This record gives sequence, structure tokens and C-alpha cells, in this order.
Amino acid sequence: MTLLTKPQLTSALLSLSQMPAGWSTDSTRTSSGDKTFCNYRQPHKAQVQVFRTFQKGGGLTATVASVGLRQYASASDAAESFAAMEKALESCHKETYQGSVLKYSPMSVDKLGDSSLGVRIDSDGTTALQQFTLDGPTLINVGTGGLAGWRAGGRRSRHSHQTSARSS
Repeated sequence: MTLLTKPQLTSALLSLSQMPAGWSTDSTRTSSGDKTFCNYRQPHKAQVQVFRTFQKGGGLTATVASVGLRQYASASDAAESFAAMEKALESCHKETYQGSVLKYSPMSVDKLGDSSLGVRIDSDGTTALQQFTLDGPTLINVGTGGLAGWRAGGRRSRHSHQTSARSS
């Protein structure tokens, strides 16, 4: 098994030309961070991590989509990391992160790669849908989210759920 370099992984990400009409790249996100669901401990750190974020619309109709790839030193390290995330989500259903309450719900997803799982994340009137797929030494994360309701005080919340890109 040959591991890919960061440029090779980056070139494997979904590109803007592959998105439907109306999407643009969101260059405001510079790091996917280290946040995990309910701060569970990852047994292994990814050797290489890349992501790309897109947005459509703006204001009260904004939608964000993201795709991320994390490559581990081996398929077994990736599998152990995926299993730890899966186990954490069995008991982690809600947490507070940066002042917002995040609620996690299991979500059905197509079975792809070696293993797949889906998570619905609700917070402050926003919903993010995330799919994680394990494929050999790589954990693939794709997700989308947008606005769904009003916050207290009558203002709309746009909480960007990059938690998914950070969680594995």
C-alpha cells in the first residue's frame, strides 16, 4: 500500500468545477482543527489531512459543503481511529462547543469503502449532515449544512459545523 503525499491528496478532493452551478470555494477556512465529537481521544493522528469547503447563497439562505481526507500511517491505524469515533458517537449525543449546544444523531448512509457512518448535527437552528467513510488508510468526510431556524433574540445563526471536518 502506497501512501499519498499532501499534493496528491489535495488533487483527489472534489474541485469547484465538479460542483453544480451556484457554488463557490470558501477560502475563509484555513484549518480543519483537532476537535472531536465530545472530545474523545483519537488513538492515532492522521499523517496527512486536507479539506475543501464550498458555499452557496448567502445571508439567510447560505449552504456550506465540505470534503476532507485524512490519511493515516496504515489501514489498521485508520480503522482503529474510525472505530474510536464510532464508539464515541454511541454515547455522545450532545455537547457544548464554542458556546453552542451541538446535538448528534445517527444518520443512515450508503455503505461505502470498508466502513461508513452518518451523523446529523443540529445546533442553533442549523443542521449539518456528515458522512464518514473508511477506505484503507484514508478517512473520507463529506458534509453539508445550512440554516434552518431562528435563535433567541430573533437573529439567525450561521454556525459553520466544521466539527465534522475536525472529528474523526
